[in-house]
Amino acid sequence: MTPPKSYVRNRTPQLVWEGTPPRQRVGLALGGGAARGIAHIGVLEVLEENNIPIDCIAGTSAGSIAGGMYAAGVTPAEMREIVHGLSWLEVASLSLPKLGLLNFDRMIPWVEECLGDRPRTFDGLRLPFAAVAADIITGELVAISDGRLAEALRASSSVPGIFTPMRFRNRLLVDGGVLNNLPVSVARRLGADYVIAVDLLPPGIVGGKEPSNVMDLTVTALYMLMRATHNEGPTADQVIMPAIGHIALNDLSRADELLAAGRAAAEAVIPRLREELNLAAED
Repeated sequence: MTPPKSYVRNRTPQLVWEGTPPRQRVGLALGGGAARGIAHIGVLEVLEENNIPIDCIAGTSAGSIAGGMYAAGVTPAEMREIVHGLSWLEVASLSLPKLGLLNFDRMIPWVEECLGDRPRTFDGLRLPFAAVAADIITGELVAISDGRLAEALRASSSVPGIFTPMRFRNRLLVDGGVLNNLPVSVARRLGADYVIAVDLLPPGIVGGKEPSNVMDLTVTALYMLMRATHNEGPTADQVIMPAIGHIALNDLSRADELLAAGRAAAEAVIPRLREELNLAAED
């Protein structure tokens, strides 16, 4: 039986709370961006300093590294120390494997060294977290939320053509940014009502400079494709976009600048976050 038209057109009545409404669950969607991922640390610092709640995190590539470490309990201050002086050769080696310019074999021990005595598996994380990767054989987007954390971060950040892919269970995984560089939908699947997305690929120049070698060229071309394909930024409740488009994707030497840019971009949205999340303003 077809309901009357007046029934079909009824709108949901306005909800008014008598008492304190339950807080929205806040999720972070941390995007990829190679060395620019350092900016995520500045964002995390500002969110913590302003008591913005974080209930779950989804991360792609560099975003998975920052998000995974944070979910394990590594503080932003500790991450600052880690990235200062960081070299690509700490996480990769020049063995010229068949499936990449660099062997990403050092990534897993590097992550676990950074974790120290903190949890090394998803079971022990203090926050729900998912690392987003792409199955290079099936074309599926793969959200990893169990098992060994370092393996998930390694898979999510294996930029195809640059780093060797990760064999994970029955899959061959590469950087999740190939399919979804800003995983807002994954954060929602983790239970977020309100998603703050951190986008490291602002409009305009992608690589920050003219490529000078095959690695620069490959990375820049890949991230151009990532930015042009599937961008979930418009579906987030708030997007934080640090002004870092002028910094090369592989330049780890500008950590201080990236940290400052992340902080500035996060500070700019704090008033709106407080308003939309019904958080009391601090004196």
